[in-house]
Amino acid sequence: MELGWNTYRAFGGHGFASEAAGAALKYALEVRGENEVRALIASGNESSLRVAKRLGLAYRAETEVHGKAVGSYTRQREGSMA
Repeated sequence: MELGWNTYRAFGGHGFASEAAGAALKYALEVRGENEVRALIASGNESSLRVAKRLGLAYRAETEVHGKAVGSYTRQREGSMA
């Protein structure tokens, strides 16, 4: 399962992305029972990297999306062997 977030610049820095993505992450792991959730983040996107860190996502690997290099960040459900 993949997790993503986006906000208008005028609303950045207010915690909306962290709160919304955190709720979606919790739902994916606890309600849906997903073993792992990932987010793909460009290396220069510092604000999204901060959100991922707050959510407990860890860097897994470099990958490519539409010819652009991005980092894959994941979080596993506790007790999961994903």
